Amino acid sequence: MGSFQYNGTEITVLNETFEGKPFFRKYIGTTEHMIYQTLMENPHPHIVKVYRLTETFVDMEKLIPANDLSNDEVALVSAASAAKDHLQDLGIFYMDWKTDNLGLTNGTYKLFDFDGSGIYYTDWIVEPRPYWSYRQAKEKGLSHPKEMDDYAFEINLGIKK
Repeated sequence: MGSFQYNGTEITVLNETFEGKPFFRKYIGTTEHMIYQTLMENPHPHIVKVYRLTETFVDMEKLIPANDLSNDEVALVSAASAAKDHLQDLGIFYMDWKTDNLGLTNGTYKLFDFDGSGIYYTDWIVEPRPYWSYRQAKEKGLSHPKEMDDYAFEINLGIKK
């Protein structure tokens, strides 16, 4: 298996590895750069491992998308919940919870794709993109990021936390 890159519109093959390992490269903006920097400093077993981070792209471990698999729903949701708790402790609120954003490597489910996330400390540093889940939480009248993120998790993965 080789490496791949995603430039925002298409996935193409790369003829390179990172320390002998194939990887996935995604071109990113400022918000994702901030999040991946935080994740490099605070790794978690259920969040994709970052190999290399630049101002314009991130190279991360390759995962098999959960949507391409017959999933163990309990393990998938448990991994997502652990990732959510870790992210929230870091002030990162994912909001875009769905199986499309989880993948598997070496028997472990991991979260990836942070372009819909927000960063909050005492106020929004970066507000999440107004994707469906975020809009649903706002329409429900939720305003605190943890409540909004927990609600997005619940409506997308069907589990209350």
